[in-house]
Amino acid sequence: MSSRISVCGAGSVGALGALLLSAVLAGCGNLSQVSPEGTTEQAVFPEPGPSADTRGTWPNMDNLRIVRAGMSKSQINDLLGPPHFNEGILGVREWDYLFHMQADGGAMQCQYKILYDKDALARTFLWKPQECADLLNNSPRP
Repeated sequence: MSSRISVCGAGSVGALGALLLSAVLAGCGNLSQVSPEGTTEQAVFPEPGPSADTRGTWPNMDNLRIVRAGMSKSQINDLLGPPHFNEGILGVREWDYLFHMQADGGAMQCQYKILYDKDALARTFLWKPQECADLLNNSPRP
């Protein structure tokens, strides 16, 4: 004789809970209101913090120059690594990075945001401050 109790619909309650959790987590990873085309009228950059990922990295400038519109998250991850602010992968339409770049007189802290369209392809690339884009364009090439 089995002591197992079967609850009708328990599987659907679990599935519903997982669906709700994924919706909540996807919302946590999107700071800006990203359109289906992968654009925003007001980009929101996260605040750098003390955790290991949000202290920033020195990017490979050649890899950074390769990043283009139409690339998948997997392709960008291969070039730049995972996003630095724990955005996640599924359902997230923006990734944020914190880079250190060589500027006149020392290092400059640069935030880099990638916005993805509804098909999870990169569409918009934003810098904070904007001068960081100039550092990338003016850095020595091999």
